[in-house]
Amino acid sequence: MGIVEWQTVLTDVVSGVGVLLIGAVGGGFVGYFRAKKKSSLAIERKNLIYQPLLDELDSKINFKLYTLKNIETPILMDIVKNDYKYGLRAELEKKCSRLYSLIEQYNKISLVTIAHSKIEEIFINGYEEIFGSIVDGISIHTDREGNEWEIEHLVLPVELIQRSQFDKNIGNLICNEGMYDSEVCLDEHNNVFVSTYKELIDLYSSVLYATINGKRNQLPPLKKEIDMSPAEYIAVEFDFFEIFNKDPQKLKKDELRKEIKLESQKMVEHLKEIIRKIIDVYEHEEI
Repeated sequence: MGIVEWQTVLTDVVSGVGVLLIGAVGGGFVGYFRAKKKSSLAIERKNLIYQPLLDELDSKINFKLYTLKNIETPILMDIVKNDYKYGLRAELEKKCSRLYSLIEQYNKISLVTIAHSKIEEIFINGYEEIFGSIVDGISIHTDREGNEWEIEHLVLPVELIQRSQFDKNIGNLICNEGMYDSEVCLDEHNNVFVSTYKELIDLYSSVLYATINGKRNQLPPLKKEIDMSPAEYIAVEFDFFEIFNKDPQKLKKDELRKEIKLESQKMVEHLKEIIRKIIDVYEHEEI
């Protein structure tokens, strides 16, 4: 083989080795940058999605039974309503949707609204028991065709308890269940007293003795003899919390609260496991 041919062979060999080296080095760089990108994405998702969601849910696990505020979970809500942005795995996405659905149901049930309806019901029963009737009078109406009908007019205290806003009073009452702050005398001679709630007495008194246009409401004669004020009688004789706590919607809200707590705990543990894996793979320190 001539000198020219050997030079050609050597050139081809060197070129081939060069190509292999460049390919190997280039492949190594590509693999390195791919791994680096994957690491960055995993850490970014941990910091922007998993950890904030965990912190949000962790704070909801021990919320009070009678909190009157809605459960606010803006991060969870955005994940559920804009799931296309997050690309969560099916299992985690399903858990998020399940928990958010429970929270929505919980928020729709208003304890204050339920309590107001029970107070109205109790007051009407008590008023009828003490005064005999809640009807103040009947008016007759006719139209142009000669059709005639009657309209019952309720006594002022009942109208007021139906249409007035007592949200603050009722909220205070609900949050202080079992914390009696007033006593009513049942038997003065034997010094017998019973505990009750001042909030209830004040609420009933406010409608019984309401002042309209500078004139205080005049109550009708008693149909039942009582040794206390009508407001005290209604507060003592009708156990508000016994009636309130048996309401189906109130019971449903209590059950939803338990489910939310349980599902939040499961979600927190799931998120902790995801974060642990990311840290072990991409952020683990070698000591």
